Amino acid sequence: MDTTQNTFSYLRDLVEQISKKDKLHSKKISANISFLTEHYPEQINELAGLVSMYFDNLHLTSDRVASDYLKMINDMRTEGLYFYKYGKYRCENQRIANEYVYSKPEVMTYYMNALLVSQIMWKHHFNMFMYFQKSLKTLFPDDSAVTILDIGPGHGFFSYLTKKEFSNYSKLDIVDISDTSLEMTKTIIGYDADKIRYFKKDIFEYDDSNKYDFIVLGEVLEHLDEPKQILLKLSKLLNPGGFLWVTTPTNSPALDHVHLFTTKEEVLALMNESGLRTVHSCNYFAEDMTEEAALKNKITNLIGLFCQN
Repeated sequence: MDTTQNTFSYLRDLVEQISKKDKLHSKKISANISFLTEHYPEQINELAGLVSMYFDNLHLTSDRVASDYLKMINDMRTEGLYFYKYGKYRCENQRIANEYVYSKPEVMTYYMNALLVSQIMWKHHFNMFMYFQKSLKTLFPDDSAVTILDIGPGHGFFSYLTKKEFSNYSKLDIVDISDTSLEMTKTIIGYDADKIRYFKKDIFEYDDSNKYDFIVLGEVLEHLDEPKQILLKLSKLLNPGGFLWVTTPTNSPALDHVHLFTTKEEVLALMNESGLRTVHSCNYFAEDMTEEAALKNKITNLIGLFCQN
């Protein structure tokens, strides 16, 4: 059996396990995967292959991964009920998120496993990766020796795609305060002699003398009490002419989401207030419905922005 068949077999097994435990949700996931395999067969095979490899290395069965994923889905349903009732996230600040999520290995383990799976099963996430990959070549010439910084990489897919598109990259520095996140990223991205470096560090303690052509900040802003502060910090780390890639969701209740963005316009305004100019932007709703209906029903909208100083 070739790699493609193995990858799609893994996805089928995972959906089957999800279906046994939550038939309603499995219908949505099945529809998403059918769409992605039709429109992005090579890309989903590649990224799903990385996910399969990661869980194989940990000796985690599809049943265990499905259970972790559905635990996150149930958490999101609980957080969603609170959000739709009170119009705010239940997790009020970073201290609470650290106390109940980041400081608990048993929570971080299932949560990170679930988030990794969501990258290949949620259509709005995967569409964002495809927009990102397609846009990269418009930013720098093909042979550019770009310097890259990724903060809070989570799964590491954005950096994986960046170093793939710019094989002549000069260095890739990855910074996170979470051991769990760093270990996941190391498994997905690996090492490349001395070109890839991993730092367990608070980005606010990062030396401003470090400069980068390309900085990635994927789904971090919503986890911060004051997201503007990290944007101000990163603008100091950008080389002249460099780009900052930012993604963040609106109306997205989760265990550790702190800062609530309700519209794309709020995100764009924050960039502007932070001295950043949005060059390109995109957005993908989490449900298949018209924009008018999605906004009315406060459906999660994943925003992606390329910015410059």
